Amino acid sequence: MVFLNKKALELKNSLKRLHIKKLSTTSFVALFITILLLTSTAIYYLLRQNIIENDLKEKKILFYKIQSQSNALLSQMLYNYHIMKEKILYKHHIVKNYLKHNKDRPLDVNLTNILAMINSDNNKTLYNIEISDKNYILKNSTYKPDINFDLSFAKETFEEHYDANTTGVCIPLFEKNLKRFMSYADAYLIDKKGRKNGILLVSYQYYELKEKLLEIQKLIAQYKNIESAKAYVLVNNKFHNYIELQKNPPHKPSLEEMLSYINNTQKIVKKLSNNQLKIQNYKTNDNYYTGMYLLVESSLDKNIDIVYEIILNNATLQNKLKDLNFIFLFLLFIGLLAILLSISKEKKFNAQDKFMQSSMHELKTPLSIITLNNELRELEYGVDDYSQEISNAIKTLKNSYDDISFTLTNDGINYPQEIFSLPKVLQERVSYFKSIVAAKNKTLQLQIEGNCQIKISLIELIRLIDNNLSNAIKYSKPKSTITVTLNNGDLSFHTFGEPIHNKEKIFEKYRRENSVVGGHGLGLSIVKEIAKKYAIKIELTSSQENGTTFSYRFQCHTDDI
Repeated sequence: MVFLNKKALELKNSLKRLHIKKLSTTSFVALFITILLLTSTAIYYLLRQNIIENDLKEKKILFYKIQSQSNALLSQMLYNYHIMKEKILYKHHIVKNYLKHNKDRPLDVNLTNILAMINSDNNKTLYNIEISDKNYILKNSTYKPDINFDLSFAKETFEEHYDANTTGVCIPLFEKNLKRFMSYADAYLIDKKGRKNGILLVSYQYYELKEKLLEIQKLIAQYKNIESAKAYVLVNNKFHNYIELQKNPPHKPSLEEMLSYINNTQKIVKKLSNNQLKIQNYKTNDNYYTGMYLLVESSLDKNIDIVYEIILNNATLQNKLKDLNFIFLFLLFIGLLAILLSISKEKKFNAQDKFMQSSMHELKTPLSIITLNNELRELEYGVDDYSQEISNAIKTLKNSYDDISFTLTNDGINYPQEIFSLPKVLQERVSYFKSIVAAKNKTLQLQIEGNCQIKISLIELIRLIDNNLSNAIKYSKPKSTITVTLNNGDLSFHTFGEPIHNKEKIFEKYRRENSVVGGHGLGLSIVKEIAKKYAIKIELTSSQENGTTFSYRFQCHTDDI
């Protein structure tokens, strides 16, 4: 809050020193509106982008966390399947031989004895037997909940196995109604006349996979914004099954639902490329959602692909953006109110001085309230992610505010010059920006050699350093390192980002090569003016391979100045 009061006082005093022709009321109002809109838009844009970027980063971290655990589950599932496949086929062969004498009436066979036989080497029932009628409806089963389940959605697979004269064993299916993983060996039963007389299924249950699924469900339960989490399993680019990763009530899907799952999976797969995360935002019934999708190839079987789908609601993000919009409109309202108050009092006071003082005060007040309340909140509840985000945004705003104030007051103030330790000032400014760098997922390194003493205005030295640090943070690549080096009087800022193509014009006022990042385009023009005033030599190098370096050569002085 102190910096806003100080800047407002500097602005007030500088305007009194200016010996320029007074602007008309209309021009003055236009000037103020421009400053107000630039400042307010910069604040709004930076805060909004920061909120959205952090929200997306958190969602990505959550997605990959769930995907990693799910991938371990599915890898274990496929590994166990390859171990058990031959044994499941063997059990199916035993049951099929047992039914040889009942080819014409398999639905009437009592399966109790043969069930006990195929499970004799286990402590619990791992295998079950199921027989369908000619219409693929399960009618005879040792697992009663499956009676009347319609298998016709898998008819194409059964036919492929029949044409190949083989007994198929499917990779594990996740049964939604009982939350269990099963593999089925399937083959048609042929009657004495050579006709298909239903499907014989011998299933195996993977009890050991249930614990791993429970671990994933516990993880997902910690996040209230997860609407759904699924993993779709494809074999030879065809839908095989899907796994509900979050905990939901048991449900036995109908034939229509199974066909719907197949169609939805095909639509999702068409939009995806291998190992590329796709993010899609959409709105349904006035609610905002983010869908995250990833297609990966199984490391155990190249014929198997897995699609991960996680749907998250954006209620928290929308609430944050609504709060931001309210603050932005409030600031805009205060600014417009200041204009009206200024105009109404123009006849009584010096229009130019009074207008700028009032408007800057009105702009300062809500921002001071934000700063003060954030500090009080941190004192009461401690520093958390939200308060840190607000603090970083205020620091970013302060830099923009200082640039605007410096631009307005530079011609009217002869800043006092003193002797300062360049390393000490540099360390203080780097420390100030470290939290902003961390929030942007970047690294800031400072290297100092020597102790250069310089004669300069502290305000102008801070502007030179801060604008270089601010630009380095804005335009460097994510997860990159910003290196600040001071070797006696040589100060450099090195970053990796998009190369600067027009090195001469980059120091012009309002010049920005990257319009996406945002900003006013004032920072480097201020730096150039300060460098010119103090005969500081500037050197700029920029390339795709070696990154960008801004270098400044100061004139160091000895202590006997």
